[in-house]
Amino acid sequence: MSNSPLVSVIIPAYKAEKYLAETVQSVFDQTHQNWELLIVDDGSPDGQEQAIAPLVAADNRVQYIKQKNAGVAAARNHGFSKSKGEFVAFLDADDVWFANNLQLKIAKFESNPAYGLVHSDLAIIDENSVPTGETKQGKEGQLLHDLLSWQGTCIPTPSSILVKRTVIEKVGLFDLELSNAADQEFFFRVASQYLIGRVAKVTWQYRIHSQNMHSNIAVMEKDALRAYHLAEKNKLFESKAFRNLCFSNMYMIVGASWWGDGHNKWKGATYLLKAIWVYPPAAKKVIQKIFKV
Repeated sequence: MSNSPLVSVIIPAYKAEKYLAETVQSVFDQTHQNWELLIVDDGSPDGQEQAIAPLVAADNRVQYIKQKNAGVAAARNHGFSKSKGEFVAFLDADDVWFANNLQLKIAKFESNPAYGLVHSDLAIIDENSVPTGETKQGKEGQLLHDLLSWQGTCIPTPSSILVKRTVIEKVGLFDLELSNAADQEFFFRVASQYLIGRVAKVTWQYRIHSQNMHSNIAVMEKDALRAYHLAEKNKLFESKAFRNLCFSNMYMIVGASWWGDGHNKWKGATYLLKAIWVYPPAAKKVIQKIFKV
């Protein structure tokens, strides 16, 4: 590995006028300066292009790419097709990196060539860039088991990751039929073949605001089902029993979402019963969720 590998930073941008300049500036501020930045405008109707035009014009390492609206997975894939870096980072248009983010992750890769993807801890900020005081951490090692069985946060959002180009070329890009779960399903495939590394420091900020992509339970339901059926198709489950446990946990999460935030107890109950049907020991957890015992 060279002393200063090229990192391709891909930012999918849609209705990001309010935050994009701060996000782009955080790339400019990296201590690791051998990067190229590809901002993929996913048919955004706002003025985000004008908002960051001075930043784009100021540095020839930046490309601003436009496409018809096709979703975040398509935007990430489009950016990758135009990129050249030995490493690839996917940065959401409203998140912010600290200056040492890339440097620490490259050092982590150098510590163990078996790592295919490296991530780091995050701090949460609000829409005005004010830290809430909350942080989140992922895990390290062979993570496929924990990812499939929903054992807490394993790899935070795409903004946290740096991945080898050769890994993406081997496992494939983001599934175009997924939205919220496109990153989760991508992580399944990476973790099935590579060790995952963690930089145990907060090196970036995740922004919480009203436009975050996780409020549509119908989309979450569709995505969860597809992600797990793809995992089954790709033979990622170590046994039938483990497959049933994982599907049960997924059904439970979908069911609880419909039951609570979705205000649809019938649909919620249907999924909670499916969770018990595929994995009977889940009955105790289901009862605890319903009756809060």
